Amino acid sequence: MEAPHSSLHMVAVPNIPQATTKDDVAALISPALNSLVWPDLRTGLAQGDIVIISRKLVAICEGRLVKQGTEGTLSEGNTPTGIAVLPPKNPLASVREIRRGLDARFGGRPGVILTGTNHAAGVDEVAGEVNLRANLVASAEILMNAYPNHPVVAVRGLGHYLTYEDQE
Repeated sequence: MEAPHSSLHMVAVPNIPQATTKDDVAALISPALNSLVWPDLRTGLAQGDIVIISRKLVAICEGRLVKQGTEGTLSEGNTPTGIAVLPPKNPLASVREIRRGLDARFGGRPGVILTGTNHAAGVDEVAGEVNLRANLVASAEILMNAYPNHPVVAVRGLGHYLTYEDQE
């Protein structure tokens, strides 16, 4: 774990391929994370980074596709006509699996947070009196909406809020 920084960097990760059912999320996003260029011109993920992933991307990979009009579906953008997506069935299990997959590819056990749920693996819930996860997700969603087709946001500068263990 690295020492606290006085800055925070959030980058909408480009070049994430279109997810399909039964894709492994970590395998799908790793090439884009590996080639990510940070504002300081470093590349890839480093120990202490956090990856925030759209729950819709995770749900598609889990095969949670249903007929459009089904109750309880996520937003309909970026899906074929007539198809909708249900939320991930077990978001906590999903983030833990993604974290293990990213750790196997990059090392350093990056933190992982899922949008819409604030379920996380390896990221403290609060920073002082602030809900860290909720605020990171809100900021990531701004980037995801500002840059369509960027369902992943990488965060650097908060490594001191990561844990080795996955939370409940």
